[in-house]
Amino acid sequence: MKKLLFLLISGTFCSNFYSQHLEFQECGTDELMKKHYERYPEEKARDDAFNLELSKMIKSGKFTSKLNNQVYEIPIVVHVVGDGSAIGTANNKSDADIIAWINYTNGVFAGSSTSGMSGTSAILPVKFVFATKDPNCNVTNGINRINASGLPKYVSGGVNNDNTTNAVTASEITAMGMWDTSKYYNIYVVKKLTSNSGGLNGFAYYPGGSKDYSFMAASASAVNAQTLGHEFGHALGLRHTHEGYNETTGDCPVNNDCTLEGDLVCDTEPMKSLYHSSVPHTCQTGQINPCTTQLYNGGERNVMAYTYCFRDLFTQGQTNRATAQLLQYRQSLINSPVGSPTTINNNVTLTNACTPATITNPGNYNVGITLVKFGSINNYSTNYKQATNNFYENFTGTYCLGISKTNIPQNAATTLTVAPGTNNPHIIKAYIDYNNDGQFDESTELVLNQSGISNGSLATAQVTPPAGAITNTPLRMRVIGEYNGTAVTACYTPKYGQVEDYSVIIEPQNVLAIQNTGLKNAPVIFKDENSVSVRSNVKISAVHIYDAAGRLLMRKNDIKSSEFKYPVDQKNIIITATAVLEDGKVITKKLKF
Repeated sequence: MKKLLFLLISGTFCSNFYSQHLEFQECGTDELMKKHYERYPEEKARDDAFNLELSKMIKSGKFTSKLNNQVYEIPIVVHVVGDGSAIGTANNKSDADIIAWINYTNGVFAGSSTSGMSGTSAILPVKFVFATKDPNCNVTNGINRINASGLPKYVSGGVNNDNTTNAVTASEITAMGMWDTSKYYNIYVVKKLTSNSGGLNGFAYYPGGSKDYSFMAASASAVNAQTLGHEFGHALGLRHTHEGYNETTGDCPVNNDCTLEGDLVCDTEPMKSLYHSSVPHTCQTGQINPCTTQLYNGGERNVMAYTYCFRDLFTQGQTNRATAQLLQYRQSLINSPVGSPTTINNNVTLTNACTPATITNPGNYNVGITLVKFGSINNYSTNYKQATNNFYENFTGTYCLGISKTNIPQNAATTLTVAPGTNNPHIIKAYIDYNNDGQFDESTELVLNQSGISNGSLATAQVTPPAGAITNTPLRMRVIGEYNGTAVTACYTPKYGQVEDYSVIIEPQNVLAIQNTGLKNAPVIFKDENSVSVRSNVKISAVHIYDAAGRLLMRKNDIKSSEFKYPVDQKNIIITATAVLEDGKVITKKLKF
């Protein structure tokens, strides 16, 4: 059998300087990515293809027309990794310290003067929001404390992935607590972060990979530090402004095509790492940039630069590229409900069915399911990971981290969409237990069966229930993602992938017709001239609007009103609107404009 390839995106083991610190600190991203691409050339091909597509759009002038100036909320959990010292001390930050730091970083994204930004900075269109519910649906403030005092090497040396003689690896810390990376952005604050290059302030992984989190040294996790803004810039795919600089020869980055060379951004000037300045620890404002022979034009103050200046600038080009990466790779985060105060109600009682008890080849092959959409169901998830052993996911009952139940019409087709894991070709299957007997018939209840589905592609099917299907009763829907070529049945034992269960109620057509008439007090979504309107006798908590490809166009939380209207300024498009009510009910409607 062809060897399985598992995705290992190399992280940006990055450090950043801010005005109070004068130590020389580097980022290992370039060397790590070089090694990664040599080992996984298919990953480089994917990234190159995406960058080439962006380059074509930029050159055609169509790129910015795809962006909508929306600020996207990113639900976060901050894991404060203590060494046994008291809460509120330098190596075990207090909740107040963490909250102030995150608020400050939001100011960095927003270009706010309260964060020391210049006021001329472009806005990075993201905002961190603390998670309001943990993976078990319990209330949380988004700060999770991990006591690592039982790891002697952590207490003495902190985290060092290069040298564990007197330190622990990042994976030893994440094994003590990581929340679903498809729902939460995980930030770890550790007492000390080092590498073979010396002290580090932080690192973060580029988007689209199987590892997705950030580590920050406690010393850099503070108000007036731009480090987290820099690291999340990397998490949105931004490179250092000196990308392509040759430290050995001192050569400037090649910049013949600014959309494909250097940092891939055209309005950042090509420059060297200013940590290698002939006048160390001196801000270069007012000096000549040797890569342009002109005065520095803000590059020396860019948030993504290596510099001894105070970093107070993003450019519009960086904003555009970050937004493109966000929409391409981070739909699961910007659609995550864990930052909303409303808890989704997925409670149903289903007929028992076979469930897998184990997986035969545990490993991090990134095989499984990352998205299921079907009627009201809109659930992002993480493909199989050995650390969490999530070969079977039951998204019914008390599950509240996504919408996992739906009503569908009896006599009409409903689109089912499934996204595979992040690497390897997949076979995707789905079943609905139409007769509710706890069995899945391979000939009459198999509703989706497609093979050769790889990351970036979707498995889809139009599902119309048969005439004899049980109505008005919750039925089990099973979705399976497995390595291509594996023999898969509804009750098989996963080999490399995952099994996920959802619930579906089939409603007779006459019932749906009554629901959609908009009778008094019934919640309804409808087209009102050039707007999407939602009305309900129960207050509306949130509204999400997607285009035909499933991309999020608008997300509004905390509406707390019985009516909501959103203007749609595009023509000849089909959108899907989903409203979450304060009683947990979810309604969905597809509209054409």
